[in-house]
Amino acid sequence: MAFVFYDTETTGTDTAFDQILQFGAIRTDDDLNEIDRFEIRCRLQPHIVPAPMALKVTGITPRMLLDPALPSHYQAMRQVHAKLSDWSPSIFVGYNSISFDENLLRQAFYQTLQPIYLTNTGGNTRADMLRIAHAVAEYTPNAISIPLGDAGQQVFKLDRLAPANGFDHANAHDAMGDVEATIHLARLVRDRAPDVWNRMMKLSAKRGTADILEREEILCLTQYWRGLAHNRYVTECGADPTYDAARAVFDLKQDPEPYLDMTTRELVHEMKRSPAVIRGVQTNAQPILMPRASAPDALAEQSLPIEELEKRARTIMVHTDFRHRVGEALANRYPEKESSPHVEQQIYDGFPSSSDQTLIKQFHDVPWEDRLRVAMEMSDYRMRRIAQRLVYFERPETLPEKTRAVLGREIQARLNAHDDVLPWKTIADARKELDELRSEDADGNLTGFIRDVDEFLTERAVL
Repeated sequence: MAFVFYDTETTGTDTAFDQILQFGAIRTDDDLNEIDRFEIRCRLQPHIVPAPMALKVTGITPRMLLDPALPSHYQAMRQVHAKLSDWSPSIFVGYNSISFDENLLRQAFYQTLQPIYLTNTGGNTRADMLRIAHAVAEYTPNAISIPLGDAGQQVFKLDRLAPANGFDHANAHDAMGDVEATIHLARLVRDRAPDVWNRMMKLSAKRGTADILEREEILCLTQYWRGLAHNRYVTECGADPTYDAARAVFDLKQDPEPYLDMTTRELVHEMKRSPAVIRGVQTNAQPILMPRASAPDALAEQSLPIEELEKRARTIMVHTDFRHRVGEALANRYPEKESSPHVEQQIYDGFPSSSDQTLIKQFHDVPWEDRLRVAMEMSDYRMRRIAQRLVYFERPETLPEKTRAVLGREIQARLNAHDDVLPWKTIADARKELDELRSEDADGNLTGFIRDVDEFLTERAVL
């Protein structure tokens, strides 16, 4: 299967309230030879305040944020969705993408009224080179060089890891530069740690991960927490009946007997303990689940005899009532959340109805003068709200004067708010961050950058 390696550069790290400013992707064949590439930048949306630190890292200037030669966010994300759809089916790969870029991309599609699950539906699967690098570090530790931090800890940041393995990363924090660095690492892992590469490719698919959990009695689970690897022998012990991607595994270091008769409520409590004996695993998020025979030396040396591990795994396998209750506990481990009042955080509050999906297609196809009418026919408040906002961003002159004024006041209030508990970044928040950069700039290297951002924020406040 072909691969699509991609990366984003953004206004900040909040996947709900920040936006993509640059998207880069390279499509390769199954042997990682480049077939095609795609790159696009876009303008800042009117309601977004960029984090000064993000601008400093990416080198994106205030002038670039508003460059009229660039497409709008809506125009750019329509192109991104079209290109990725054209490249499907593929394995979509990023660096820390499952935790970050993937969520930001979904949010971008959601806020431009496009299907959000592109990278893991329609035959597509997703992988993350950060997780693959974690797996290599534990299971084939000499395959690639892992740089060390000041305290001697392993550092997996792409701008450190790629140069440590022979990649000239002069364009770090540029989307296309980071894509090329990710492909470089992928080729190294494929060539130097083929067993890890092939296993992680199987784990990139939900069905592949489920098969591994169901067929292999004992597995090595690796999870990273605060930069440190935690390895465990585990066995699958239950599946969420309401969500087929959620599975549970049992830490075989513990005797399962005390857990077998626990109620669903007691099992929920156990799942919330730290360290948890019963923990959730997402089959659609490329967990690191390696064969028992591949266990890191430290885990194998400190483990119980294999006969005891097998006995515990089989005990769990035959207790179907226990497995059923674990599945129920998975489904009930988090209290049901109230819907957020903010449309960005309502992304997973259900799918648009079939009639709204038809209207969404019409929205994209009709002239801008007719899009408000189509938006007002949508029954889903989220879709209607986003559609209205898109018309205001793209063609405000097509809106009734009263509607245009209301939306303008809402955006201005959002930018200039001083409520510390708001989930998005305000101008006041950005100024605080800019003051921190100013105080740290003892040599004055950032004087010009700070001045430009300060002027930009002043202009933004009076839009």
